This record gives sequence, structure tokens and C-alpha cells, in this order.
Amino acid sequence: MRAIIISNGSVEDKAFYEEYLKTANFIICCDGGANVAYNYGFLPDLILGDFDSIDKDVLEYFRIKNVEILEFPREKDKTDTQIAVEYLAERGFDEIVMLSCTGRRIDHVLANITLLYYLLERNIKGLIVDNNNIITMTKDKIKIEGKKGHILSLLPYTKTVKGISTKGLYYTLKDGSMEFGNPYGVSNVIIEDEAIVEVEDGVLLVILSSD
Repeated sequence: MRAIIISNGSVEDKAFYEEYLKTANFIICCDGGANVAYNYGFLPDLILGDFDSIDKDVLEYFRIKNVEILEFPREKDKTDTQIAVEYLAERGFDEIVMLSCTGRRIDHVLANITLLYYLLERNIKGLIVDNNNIITMTKDKIKIEGKKGHILSLLPYTKTVKGISTKGLYYTLKDGSMEFGNPYGVSNVIIEDEAIVEVEDGVLLVILSSD
């Protein structure tokens, strides 16, 4: 089952959200992410957060629509997006796509990337998506389809990543290794209709970019 999280980062166009929401089994808006849903006419299944960025009229609108609402104190140890990710992980979703999770707040972007690791450790597919990037992690094998000509960057997320092999990329690796702090896997190019990345030990951050 696929769940979608809409957070309070960069806001894309309506068509961007529709592409992902049409395949969603469950939709969570984190705080100000509900403003996006309201402006584009989407009805989430759940809204959660400390509500420091949601418009009051928007919150009241979704209350009238009987959308489930979970409010948390502002002084808390977890971000709204983390709470949403953990909520979905506990309910058996096997794919979680995070939208509006990038933007000007680099601290939040980095925090959201760490949530991909949280999901990976629980064998849940996690994606952070915006108009230009798809970000995920792998510790075994991943396929990237239909993105010929796009940029693929591979960055070590653990101290070392061993046994890296790739297919369908301009620069290939066979049983290669990467070390944290040496980002030589940036800006490879997909040259076939399908690219494959395999890892034997460690975790790779995989970033697919359209420019």
C-alpha cells in the first residue's frame, strides 16, 4: 500500500500532486501541508502537527469535512513529518512518498532524508519527491526506469558502502566502494531505459535529478 505525506516545504503545481495522489491509499498533510491540499482541492485522510503554519480557516474547513485531525504540542522532540512517517510505518504501509519535503530550510531537508533511512531499516520503500528530484536509499538492489538522460547521484550514507555495481550508467562500477566524505558518485548519467544499482554492504543515498 502506498501512502502520501504532504509537508510544508516547497509547493509544486497541482498536476505534480495529482500524479502521486491518484495512486495513494492514504494521504497525510503535515501542518501547513494542509494549505496545499485546500488550495488545490485535495481531501486528505489525516492532518497532523502542532499547527503553527496551517491557516486557521483551512483547519476549520477540514474539520467540517470530517477529516481526522491530530494535534501535537509545539515543544516536541519530533518534526511533524517524522510523526507522520512513524504513524504510517506502524500501520503496515510498504511505500511512503514524501511531497513538499524540500525547500529553503536545509535542516528540515536533511532531517527528512534521515527518515528515508528509518524506513529502509523497516523494509519500507521511502521516497522524497519534488519537480526535479526523486530521493531514496538502498542497501541491496534498486531499479530506475524510464529516465534516460537524467542525472543519477550515488552518495554513501554509512561510513563505507561496499560491493557497488551499476548498469545503464555512463560511469559504471563493478564491486566498487564508497566512503562517507568522498562524494565521487555525483552526477552520473542514465544512458539506458533502465538503470540498476546493487549494494552488498552499507547504505547508498540515491538521487535522480532531471537537470
